[in-house]
Amino acid sequence: MVRFSVSGKMFLRTMMVLAVIPAMVFSAPAVGTARMKVGTVERWKAKQDQWKSIGNGAKVYQTDKVRTGEESEVTIGLQDGSAIRIGEKSVVEMETLFEPNDEGGFETKIDVEKGFLNFAVHKLKSKKSKFIFKTGTATASIRGTEGYIGGEDVFFAGLKTGKLEITPNGSDQSVMIGAGETTFGRDSLVVVKLASSGEARFAKRLSKILADKSKSVKDLQTELQKADSTFQEELKEEAKKAATTLPENGFIVTTSSPADVCEEGLSIDGTYRTADENASLVLKVGKGFTSSNLIHATDGQAHSFSEKVAISDENGLWTADKATLEFKGAGVTSSKTVDLHINKSCAEVNTKAPSVTIASYDSLRCVANVSVGEMKNDAAVLTFESDGSQVSEEAVTKNTQKRLKLQKGSHEYVVRVEDQAGNKTEVSKKMGCYPNKRFTIDVMGEPREIVAVPPPPKDIEDRITQTMQFRIRIPENDPEYLYKVTVRQHGKVVLQESLSQIHTLDYQIPVTLTRSMINKFDIEVVHKSGYISRAKKEYEVR
Repeated sequence: MVRFSVSGKMFLRTMMVLAVIPAMVFSAPAVGTARMKVGTVERWKAKQDQWKSIGNGAKVYQTDKVRTGEESEVTIGLQDGSAIRIGEKSVVEMETLFEPNDEGGFETKIDVEKGFLNFAVHKLKSKKSKFIFKTGTATASIRGTEGYIGGEDVFFAGLKTGKLEITPNGSDQSVMIGAGETTFGRDSLVVVKLASSGEARFAKRLSKILADKSKSVKDLQTELQKADSTFQEELKEEAKKAATTLPENGFIVTTSSPADVCEEGLSIDGTYRTADENASLVLKVGKGFTSSNLIHATDGQAHSFSEKVAISDENGLWTADKATLEFKGAGVTSSKTVDLHINKSCAEVNTKAPSVTIASYDSLRCVANVSVGEMKNDAAVLTFESDGSQVSEEAVTKNTQKRLKLQKGSHEYVVRVEDQAGNKTEVSKKMGCYPNKRFTIDVMGEPREIVAVPPPPKDIEDRITQTMQFRIRIPENDPEYLYKVTVRQHGKVVLQESLSQIHTLDYQIPVTLTRSMINKFDIEVVHKSGYISRAKKEYEVR
């Protein structure tokens, strides 16, 4: 067996478990869509006991299995604009799709149980996220790579872009392949440079060549190099043929399919010819865009056309998976489709920042209720900070509500959400955490004290003063946790402090006593949790 990994820092381990608010219940969102189906394509869902046919537009969920027949294939478009194209006679399980992992990032894990697939994975916004492929003999972890992977008895992988590090089990030596390289092998790996590495159609040929168990590794290498040369020659012939097949009434498209859409938006180019003055050629993208007529001359000669389309979440086109050109003229109707790979990590594509609000917080339970919105068809990282220090980090892939745990005491919190393109929104709020705990008030001396003070001489004011002492014993031993301290004498307030006025837990209060009566004092202390503690003190002057 072999193990694959791509260098990159792991997510910081999440420091706090974030729980979804119980009142908010969300069904698992679809994170993939089937498209460009050819032939027989079936799906096995976790709660069904049979394979069922699926078509273009079918939603794909975590744990679904997809199976293709002979001369069949299907593309699964993923949430971030990445795509996998499952080749013929393959079985692939969507084991994990954009699931928040234990390290605070996203994890997508796809199990190629049989056959092969092509992949175009966009560079992950967060270094803590993982995109993993498994086969019967290997596991591949990739970041921002385009190529193919598969094989049952013989493993193979090839890259059009990116890098892949391969480490056979039981070996400390790793093999690195990059763009334009293919690796294959049974017990050990061989790396060959092939111009067709990473090409979707070449993967099919590669799979068939490597299925021949009678050939040695050396023979297989020779076969692959011959197949590579043949494939490249065929590509050149196709290009020549395309240049000479412009119909008298119709068009050809020179933009390659699939078309990668990022900073420059979508650009569709080609050539048309018609002598029909009423002919039309229009470009349609998704359900929201139809161009004006791209035909500007009807003299029967070849003319080029080019149309640029902005693709973004603002105009609603960023979920489109294809662009279609439609020609009508001289009794001819024809259309051609260009598949789209829309990169949602591009700022020009992903323009709308997610929203975040601190809906409420509970100082007794020490939790804050946070709402995250504007996340349809997007993914982001939710960061929670206290007094400038990060407390937690979590991946979010849908509009949701989170319950975040507060630290004890009063702190300045920041909640930040940043999507794949770097759009971010943050809110700050000072919040307190004061759990409801019992506490006591210790009053110095006996509950009732006898104060022996002789009467003053005649005509001298009979003024008797005493210092009343008490200590507030709260678990936190910090006056910051107190809301109010009140002292009453015979029901009349003689001292009252609240919030920032409270600087101590030890009080020494001068009080005035009256002779020949019981002087009653009531002490009341209110904790910020709402818990109230009371005490009494009496003085009798004799």
